[in-house]
Amino acid sequence: MSAIVVDDDDFTRVLLTRTLESAGHTSVVAAADAASGMRLADTHRPDLAILDLDLGPGPNGIDLAHGLRRLNPTIAIIILSSYQDPRLVGSTRPMPLGAIYVSKRSVADAHVLEEAVREVLASPLAERAAPAPAAPGSRKLSDNQVEIMRLVAEGYSNAEIARRRSLTEPAVAKAVARLVKQLGLEAGAHDNVRVLITQAYYELIGSSRVRRD
Repeated sequence: MSAIVVDDDDFTRVLLTRTLESAGHTSVVAAADAASGMRLADTHRPDLAILDLDLGPGPNGIDLAHGLRRLNPTIAIIILSSYQDPRLVGSTRPMPLGAIYVSKRSVADAHVLEEAVREVLASPLAERAAPAPAAPGSRKLSDNQVEIMRLVAEGYSNAEIARRRSLTEPAVAKAVARLVKQLGLEAGAHDNVRVLITQAYYELIGSSRVRRD
């Protein structure tokens, strides 16, 4: 049984590869980004793919999963992420049929990954429920609000957000105001609303990193 691991974190990539090899997968290849993953998959034609959701700039794990399905319509797919809500990484595209979404925190226990692998290999195209947002703060947000929140956190201006979302600047300004209210943020006269939104975003993804530029 052959497999591919795509994760931009070196330690996680090696850990996943060794776990699969220990479980008896005789051919395991690994890549750090979507483009390299597609090239390896085209060469090795794996039966199983374990993909990080957030692969940095460019295509994410779900984009890559759809690309792999074009190469092999029955490839078994596991999406791994530390994000409790896939939308927080800018992913509103549905996962391919049969793919399993697994929290990175849980795969520290090798048995969790092994069980997910057994399940997805047994029925790679099974109907499975889409992962529900596990982050309480994001459940009440629409896809559009989550995307605007992410773009604000990445430092984009209202003008750039408007361009990316095919909206007007006044519409973005109103959306940001609604987002502040929806998140329950208390903005005082001297508070920077965009900083508050950014802080809320990184709290939801479990990171203390706040973009300053």
